Amino acid sequence: SPPSVHSSALGSSNVVASENKYQVITDLSQFEPQDIVVTSYNYCIVIQAEKMAEDGIVSNTFTHKCQLPIDMDPLSVSCSLNDAGKLIITARRRQLSTSPLYRTEVTL
Repeated sequence: SPPSVHSSALGSSNVVASENKYQVITDLSQFEPQDIVVTSYNYCIVIQAEKMAEDGIVSNTFTHKCQLPIDMDPLSVSCSLNDAGKLIITARRRQLSTSPLYRTEVTL
């Protein structure tokens, strides 16, 4: 099936869910790589960017928090920034184990 794309309310981030991975794609072209911090905890990814003017005053900030489903492998999170300024965060999907079915029969 084709990947599903969900836009955030801000319109600057997309979450793409495919069969084997999730991707969060964010336009951070207004920021330099050293301005961007990505953190991951539990099933949450937080993107923070802060641009400082030459006089030391913060001139631009960006914060985006994204909750990913429980079938995401939290140890597989990686990110890259392409030449167009798009931050691409990728996390693998894992197979959730299905609960075993039990049957008990009691004869009286």
